[in-house]
Amino acid sequence: MKFALKLVRYLFAAFYVLIGIQTALALLGIIPMPEFEMSRRNAAFQAALGETGFIVPLMALCFSAGGVLMFFDRTTPLGIVLLAPFVVVIFFTHLMLDGSIIWGSAHLALLAMFAWQFRPAIRSLWSYPVTRSHER
Repeated sequence: MKFALKLVRYLFAAFYVLIGIQTALALLGIIPMPEFEMSRRNAAFQAALGETGFIVPLMALCFSAGGVLMFFDRTTPLGIVLLAPFVVVIFFTHLMLDGSIIWGSAHLALLAMFAWQFRPAIRSLWSYPVTRSHER
């Protein structure tokens, strides 16, 4: 079971690394921007994100960095934290704008599974002990 979870995590990580690299290459004009099948509302949302001038490059960077971090046990929790906001947006985009529950739910379920697997490390984000040296 441990091997299967690690394999799934590696595939998940590789997906995000590759999507991040593909998006970065498209932004640099090296390859064409990938065409995904989506609803008119989702296309408008994606266009609005692109018009900001910073969201799509930020997504490419976070996808690649988060994916790379998830290849290593020690840095997987950081990768999860980095990818989590984007995966939540992917989930709601597919659910609310495309009416497709499968694709977004799969991303969210996998990330939740990894977060559960690495919960002791992630728990420290909100249970950090405060000592006198950290008080103001």
